[in-house]
Amino acid sequence: MTISFCQTLRRSVVLVIGALVASACSRESGTAQSDTTSAQATPPATDSVANIRGTVASVSATDIVITTDTGKVTIRLTPPFQVYDREPGKLADVKDNSFIGVTTVKQPDGTEQATEIHIFPDELRGMGEGSRMMTQSAGGGGGGRMTNGAVTGSRMTNGTATPSRMSNGNVTNSTGSTFVVQYSGGSQTVKVPANTPVTEIKATSKTLSAGNQAVIIARRGADGSLTSDKGLLAGK
Repeated sequence: MTISFCQTLRRSVVLVIGALVASACSRESGTAQSDTTSAQATPPATDSVANIRGTVASVSATDIVITTDTGKVTIRLTPPFQVYDREPGKLADVKDNSFIGVTTVKQPDGTEQATEIHIFPDELRGMGEGSRMMTQSAGGGGGGRMTNGAVTGSRMTNGTATPSRMSNGNVTNSTGSTFVVQYSGGSQTVKVPANTPVTEIKATSKTLSAGNQAVIIARRGADGSLTSDKGLLAGK
């Protein structure tokens, strides 16, 4: 009786342990399968574009280091690295579908007047597209707005040192007095005085050096690294 009971008990224990192991293995298998499915469902990370603005700390044939408001950023240069600079332009150079950047100031009647216009080359089309407030000027003037986009129904006007807006976009139907800068997600109507400063951004043989103010058009990889083949001189 005792032997039979012990044998039965041992068999029961074995069966219970076996069931527990099988259950654990089943859960583990299900988890692994679920994890695999989840990983397969997640799309691979893609590159994104980042405009790195600041002062050139150092530059070599392979890398450039930019000192930004938040610290130093190292960017690997991809040859051939092209530098762009600003040259004097004319209001007549702003054509329909031109991609521009325009700084504006809000007038008492609520309209936006241009104070400066930058014409971008096709290879920089889309740079900084959108509309955003600018930081307050050192002289105490109100912060303005910058808008980058495409121009439509356009004409240019200058404004006073009041809160300004920068708009980058494409020009369409330029008339010489007012234009609409269209960008992804919106548009901005701008008045343009005849004396509005206009500059064209063009490729140059100049090189970047320590101390230059610059904007590096970089591509951020899935691993967070930055590479670039284009840079814009932004002042001294």
